[in-house]
Amino acid sequence: MKTRVIFASLILGLSLTATSNAAIGVATTTIDDSPAANKPAGTMLINGSEKMFSLYADQKMNHLTRQPEWQTCMNVVTKYNENPVSVLNLSAAERDSFKQASSVVTKQLAKQKDGAASLWLNQVNNTVRMISYFWVVSQEVPQLPDNE
Repeated sequence: MKTRVIFASLILGLSLTATSNAAIGVATTTIDDSPAANKPAGTMLINGSEKMFSLYADQKMNHLTRQPEWQTCMNVVTKYNENPVSVLNLSAAERDSFKQASSVVTKQLAKQKDGAASLWLNQVNNTVRMISYFWVVSQEVPQLPDNE
């Protein structure tokens, strides 16, 4: 009973403080000036960041986006984002093609001189490693016999 009273008074106090600050016109502004504020939220090309990467590549590496390696790489990344397990269904030839295509993409990113390129390069490398890891782990899992 005592904890309920303490919890209720805490909630009431917080709501009164927020209401009084709003009533007297106190504005709170949060400025994030940390080094991480300028970096993309994730460390992989997921949750829509692959689209931002595609826009970056269209602007800075237009010659790359017209190559078939670009399409191959981005198709697998998009497939991974839609359903990570779906990349396990790719054939050995498609996997090899992705590895070669991702190598071309990372080499082109490494040649870029701006700071954003290094951030994108890190995300591409992490994404390729994760997809490759899925493939390695899926090969190592022993198949269980079917129950009769």
